[in-house]
Amino acid sequence: MLATFAFDVCHDVYRAAREVIDTKIPTLNLESSGKYMWHPDRMPRLGEYVCDFARARERALGDARQMRTSRMVMFRVYYLGGADYQAARRHLGISELTWADWAEEIRTRVGRELTRSGVFPPSKYFHASSIEVPENAA
Repeated sequence: MLATFAFDVCHDVYRAAREVIDTKIPTLNLESSGKYMWHPDRMPRLGEYVCDFARARERALGDARQMRTSRMVMFRVYYLGGADYQAARRHLGISELTWADWAEEIRTRVGRELTRSGVFPPSKYFHASSIEVPENAA
């Protein structure tokens, strides 16, 4: 399975999940978010998926090297934040060729991490238990 394909699929699910969450929970209105807070449940929820997607970036690109910092900013602005391509590229001050190189690196590294951590494939993620069950439990 190509890591970039895994990333693209997970990113599509992430965007859809964010859209659902943002329409149900206005992010500036904390009073209405009560029923969407975490509760013990055996199935992962959309909010957990959103967090797991973002955390995969931290694990894949999170080393402290200066070279990776620019990729982390690009990921936050474009992939997590949903900024327009041209606006994000201008914000970062990079050429189209650099953008393409960085995007490929991000999609490959994060895609590998999404596969390794079980976020990809989403169908398996949403049908798996989000609570670890001890092996000796009956």
